Amino acid sequence: MINLDIIKDKLNFGSEFDSQFLTPKDQLFPKFWKGSSLNPIVARKLMEIADGVIRSLDISEQEVEDVIITGSIASYNWHEGSDIDLHIMLDFEKIDDNMDLVKRMLDQTRINWNKKHNITIAGKEVEIYFQHYTEPHEANGIWSLELEKWLAMPVKLDPKIDLQTTEKKAESIATCIEHLFEMFKEEKFKEAYNFACKLKSKIARMRQSGLNDEGIYSPENLAFKMLRKSGYLEKLASLKIEAYDRMMSIKLENNSHNSTENITKSWKNFIKEK
Repeated sequence: MINLDIIKDKLNFGSEFDSQFLTPKDQLFPKFWKGSSLNPIVARKLMEIADGVIRSLDISEQEVEDVIITGSIASYNWHEGSDIDLHIMLDFEKIDDNMDLVKRMLDQTRINWNKKHNITIAGKEVEIYFQHYTEPHEANGIWSLELEKWLAMPVKLDPKIDLQTTEKKAESIATCIEHLFEMFKEEKFKEAYNFACKLKSKIARMRQSGLNDEGIYSPENLAFKMLRKSGYLEKLASLKIEAYDRMMSIKLENNSHNSTENITKSWKNFIKEK
């Protein structure tokens, strides 16, 4: 049985979410922004971090289209728990013709980097993301580190939040991810991989539908953010990659137990974190 109380605890449902994450501020995060421009000290450090990540990928500069920061730290909705969403904009097709392979590789690189590093600037943790440069990105604020200007100027909004619907959507997805883990634990690797792919597509469609209909404060987009903040989306990505690797592996001797056991321990630690 899936314990929905644990899921709700992990997702931080309730008034804490409403008060901390959705109340607009009167100004942008003052330690980052000087007027409407990014603090040059912050800009230089973020570019230094991005350059290090890019070098580790062993790709050419021609494959890098831009480096941007977005999310709540680039809007009036910054809060105590805000992190720095550092997006490295790449042309995936220049890396390899197999876009799915490139995305899987970059997903794993992102997960590993974010797990390994704990870099903070003014108390805000840096989280890296890789994005295909033509992929639509809906956000209240987008700042280009390459061009040193706003690509999307943040606007102060007074949102009307449907928290009940948001909670239901997030809980539904979290339950599916719990089920995915059970499939992996039972060593149904092909089924788990296919379900993970389907689930990731469903989440993407859900979020995009909400953005198209009601914007960044839609229940669908807020549910996505709750799942991401709680770690469920990272676990989904990890399970997808691990299921694919296990599905494509050839077992010549009985050595699969330790790998599955490690994932099981990781999941149990994730559930018990709070």
